[in-house]
Amino acid sequence: MTENKYPKEIITIEKITDDSTEETEVKTLINNEYEENAAKVAISFQDRWNHHDLEGMERALNFPHARVGADGKLLITEDPPILPKRFFKWFIKTTGWNHSCWDYRRVIQSKPNKVHLAIKFSRYKADGTKIGEYPSLWVITNQDGHWGIKIRSSFAP
Repeated sequence: MTENKYPKEIITIEKITDDSTEETEVKTLINNEYEENAAKVAISFQDRWNHHDLEGMERALNFPHARVGADGKLLITEDPPILPKRFFKWFIKTTGWNHSCWDYRRVIQSKPNKVHLAIKFSRYKADGTKIGEYPSLWVITNQDGHWGIKIRSSFAP
């Protein structure tokens, strides 16, 4: 008899600073393979963001890719790159950003080729000072066999 592997949780460990002894578990409850694929893509995107890896971030996207920013403006990127090569140097200088952590990831709707995730992440400076927290909605799709983030709508600038 095969055991059904769903539902299950995907867990990430979040630390406010690199040397912090306090850790927070962020759990995503998933009920099927496509929800698991979507959660893994979201986690991959955030990991690549924290490593300043633009190409890795782009591998976690499906193109054309859409983003609705805090100002409500729609930006559609037909093909990579999504950001200039010097983006992180500018971003760190401008905001003091060091890393981002998940606050939550929740599947709110899913079908075999599309999953909606409600997420919230926070941005931090190296000393653990919170820059801000940003609730978002990400639409993750299976496009020609590739799971990637198709649409990001967030309150992040």
